[in-house]
Amino acid sequence: MKLRIATFNVENLFRRAAILNLRDSARVDELLQLVKELQGLLDRSDYSNALKDEVFEISHQLVTYVDIRKDAGSLGDWKKENSRTGFRINKSCKGRGDWLGEIVFRAKEFSDQQRKNTGKVIKALNADIQCLVEVEGMDVLKGFNSQVLHTKKFKQFVMIDSPNDPRGIDVACLTRGRIIGIKTHVFDDGQVFKPVFSRDCLEVAITFEGLNQPVFVLCNHFKSQSGRLDADRRKSAARRKDQSRTVVSILKAYDLKKDYVVVLGDLNEDTDNAFKSLDPLFDVEGLHPIVDRNLPATQRYTYHFGGGKKGERLNQLDYIFLSSPLHDAVVGQGFERRGIFEIEKITAKEGAELVKPFPEVSSWDLGASDHAGVWVELDL
Repeated sequence: MKLRIATFNVENLFRRAAILNLRDSARVDELLQLVKELQGLLDRSDYSNALKDEVFEISHQLVTYVDIRKDAGSLGDWKKENSRTGFRINKSCKGRGDWLGEIVFRAKEFSDQQRKNTGKVIKALNADIQCLVEVEGMDVLKGFNSQVLHTKKFKQFVMIDSPNDPRGIDVACLTRGRIIGIKTHVFDDGQVFKPVFSRDCLEVAITFEGLNQPVFVLCNHFKSQSGRLDADRRKSAARRKDQSRTVVSILKAYDLKKDYVVVLGDLNEDTDNAFKSLDPLFDVEGLHPIVDRNLPATQRYTYHFGGGKKGERLNQLDYIFLSSPLHDAVVGQGFERRGIFEIEKITAKEGAELVKPFPEVSSWDLGASDHAGVWVELDL
């Protein structure tokens, strides 16, 4: 029987954290750094007047991107002072022990056409097992499957709302088969990071009529490369390597010479990257990437870093690895890049084979995603 497997970072389905929905990635990094600083201030045990003023100043810069949810206690509220709006902590609030709550990200709704364009890419991938990365939640996944995918909807789907990232960018697995087992690794510890996974390594067992054994799927979304400082980027790379090592540990439960095992998702690093965070996965005996890492980036790219240096802008961030019996059954593989805005200009500029976008992807805010989908077809 033919079996098609795919991964696609959709960058959300119905709505996205506004702070992530900016075209300028450097600006996103700046804003996320401010969120980190704001979080650090709010976590202090003692709130001085100077700290409260600093919270106001930082929150003023983030007013369109975050809110501070108060579940209990006395913290404060958004206030307008000298024509500037920021979060003002109450005089009576002495520190983190006086309130319960957290920073939450304001969301921006997508247009109907953008949702349809995302659905068009998923339909074009035409997978029997589909890993989706950066999904808001199970309710959104259910609605997207029935309303947008509609006649091409999947029979079953699953995801875990990870507590490790509050931005609604979790991993999901959809299938035309039958899900018989689910295991989350949200709380797994790595050698260095605890917990290790930025979102989850979602482990799903799926059966199909015509196959005499299940397919085990590990859907991933590794730590991003974002960070303004070299120290931040090194820390991110160290976490990706720890995530790679942890996936390798999970794989020890399988016989990769006999079992049907798939590792896939957005692993957030190109194999040409000097950090080599993904090497532990490439070194596993019996686990095979469907795309040759030695190919030039112009052939294997799934993402374009617009602000990067020439020759370094095309990166493969999205991967599929197969155990030996699945790899031996490969009859085709490829990329679905037509959902990327201005992909025809990107390919011309970078010297890659010309790709024309879907006609409906006519502006940046109508792009299905900045990522390409990756697919592989097997004959088992």
